[in-house]
This record gives sequence, structure tokens and C-alpha cells, in this order.
Amino acid sequence: MEFEYEISADDYAAAALLHHRLGRKRMQAAGWFFAGASLLAVGLIEQDRGLSPILLAAIGVWFAWVGISWAFPGEGYRRRCRKQYRKLGFEGHKYRATASAEGFEVVGENRTWRNSWSHVSPKGEDERVFMFHSAGVVFVFAKRYLADEQQRELRTLAGLTPDA
Repeated sequence: MEFEYEISADDYAAAALLHHRLGRKRMQAAGWFFAGASLLAVGLIEQDRGLSPILLAAIGVWFAWVGISWAFPGEGYRRRCRKQYRKLGFEGHKYRATASAEGFEVVGENRTWRNSWSHVSPKGEDERVFMFHSAGVVFVFAKRYLADEQQRELRTLAGLTPDA
């Protein structure tokens, strides 16, 4: 299967959000939240001991906020991704992808990537994009460039379930 595509800022943001959900960010977020809650609790329990409990509580609130924002990224995360997209220089670049049972190859203007499916993890999709991660590179294939049959074939080749 072969297709050409571009990566828009919205595609990049959708893939970054999907990568976030598929990765370990939720566990890290829980760690930050519980660390913050612990510091906040110590600050509240020891509140009559001067300034240090207030500082502990403030740091605890900040840690908990970081944990919540990592666990539930919202529009602010998408905005940061779109801003990062502009810095990466993807705009206006076309790519050609070929997918087979062995893996996929992406050919860009200045670079070519070849990946076997066994070296691609995580991999997933949402309503807008397919996202594959291999060797520190996130590959974004927008569904609008793929016919329904191509989407089904890519799902099969990548080992994705239809409900992914």
C-alpha cells in the first residue's frame, strides 16, 4: 500500500495527544498528583510551625496541578503542540509512505525512515490520525489521505484493533 500525505498542525497535535494517552504519562501524572497531595497534607497538618508548611503546601498544590494537567491534557496542550509544530518545519512538506507486512517506509524531502512493525511501539489511532512511534520518531498519518480500504489495511498490517 502506498500513499502521499502532509502533516498539518492539527494532525501533529492530535498525534501528540494520542501518543500522550498511549504512553506512560498517566502513571507519571499519578505520581506527581500523589506527591503534591502528600506535601499539601504535611503543610496543612504542620500549619502552626511557621513559613515552611506554607511553602510545602504551595509546592504540593503545584505538583498536584502538574499531575492533573498531565493526566487530562486539554486545549492548552494542543496549543503548545501547534506552536511546536511551527518550530519543527513540517508545514508544506510532503511525504510518501509505503506499508507492507514487514513494516513501513516513509520518504521525505531530506530523509527516509524504514521501520519493521516489531520495532514500532506504541501505535494507535483516533478519529483523525494513525500514530506510530519508533526509535524516538513519531510518525503521523492523517486519515484524510487514506481511503477506507487503505485505513483497514493499515490497521491490519500494524496489528491495531478496529476499536483502537
